[in-house]
Amino acid sequence: MSQTASSTSRRKTTTAAKKAAKTPKTAVKSTAKTTPKAAAKTPQGKKSMPATAVGQDAITMLKDDHKVVEKLFKAFEKAGDSAYAKKRKIVDEVIAELTTHAYIEESLFYPTARKAAPETGEHVLESVEEHHVVAWMLNELKNADPRDERFDAKMAVLMENVRHHVKEEEQEWFPEVRKAMSRSDLKELGAKMEAAKSKAPSNPLSLSSAKA
Repeated sequence: MSQTASSTSRRKTTTAAKKAAKTPKTAVKSTAKTTPKAAAKTPQGKKSMPATAVGQDAITMLKDDHKVVEKLFKAFEKAGDSAYAKKRKIVDEVIAELTTHAYIEESLFYPTARKAAPETGEHVLESVEEHHVVAWMLNELKNADPRDERFDAKMAVLMENVRHHVKEEEQEWFPEVRKAMSRSDLKELGAKMEAAKSKAPSNPLSLSSAKA
């Protein structure tokens, strides 16, 4: 073999060796760069926020319930005289919404509000009595035939009573409760009320106010 060929062979061998030596370094650098970033995405000891920190406060929740019921009332008022199936469906939804709403008010909101703002005690007692009337009206509507001429009349009286009840709560004593309770306390109460909705009875006469 000539010296030139031998020299060329040695240069190729040296170049290949250098490339092989560089490869592990590249792999090490790649690992060093990616590992810390991956670890940074999953910090140790991070705790999730408590449910009470992300929910609605109690008063906002009740006002939202009021809006849902009012929307159903307007749908009933717009239904035609002979829209029996539609009106039956709306009334069933009203019964479910108001029964659940009354349950969380009576079991959680009213006792807490009365304790936090004693001056609302009379309003609370009046609200419970209004619930008593509404519960019995809901029970009658639950078993009423939408073709009965008294069906619409009963619903009209129910809507009048509920609208009066809502106006008193929102304008007269909800503001007093909000002043007396901190935002965090209202949010904690709201979380409890939301959880309690699943325990609400389906029968209006099972409400504590219906038995008073």
